[in-house]
Amino acid sequence: MWRNPYESMGSFSCLGPAPSNIAGLIGAALGLPSPRSLAAGEQDAKKLKLQMQKALPWPVSPELLKWEADNDYNVACRWRGGFPRRIPWNVNGIKEMGKGDNLRLQQQVIEKPSYEVLVRLERKEAERTASALKNPAFPLFLGASFCRAIVRNVSVLENIPEGGDWAMHKQYVFGEATPFTRHVINAEETFERVVSDGYWVYPEPSCPGEILEDPFVKGYCVFEAKSS
Repeated sequence: MWRNPYESMGSFSCLGPAPSNIAGLIGAALGLPSPRSLAAGEQDAKKLKLQMQKALPWPVSPELLKWEADNDYNVACRWRGGFPRRIPWNVNGIKEMGKGDNLRLQQQVIEKPSYEVLVRLERKEAERTASALKNPAFPLFLGASFCRAIVRNVSVLENIPEGGDWAMHKQYVFGEATPFTRHVINAEETFERVVSDGYWVYPEPSCPGEILEDPFVKGYCVFEAKSS
């Protein structure tokens, strides 16, 4: 369930994850918790309150943001699930806190998703990350807690695997696409968690992609706050 924040009618899953989603999976594998998660332990209450006041209710792990910057996090991903199919996964949600009214959430999730992900790292860090993905510190999920992730194969490679259909970063698209969201690594200064810049388009059998010489995209960004 890769939720599209631009989808107004329920939750219609994008075909694949954005760079920020993949970074979150890596952070969970490495054991880098969000400051507001149970795994984070005691945190600076004044700092968390300030983040809430500045519209940063669920900050990204500072350790993960540092990892992305230190390793110049670059990522590529492609869909490996054949012809995509979505199935309904509708649940009851709370319409308003303190009241007993329920709201039926209309959800469409990807059935039998499968992806191939590349992360460009120096060998030592690649081996450490590969080891963590084989034995993740925290459970891994595909966008939602009811979509458990299973990492089947992890390898450290010298070259990009052959073949095309890697997700492509585009500014304007028609049809299905994933919002190209990346973590803001200077979130403590700007109080911006993620930035969306165009779309990440996943080719699939009915709509093949291009052969890209270098499919990697920069998976993080520095946000420049505008003065008022």
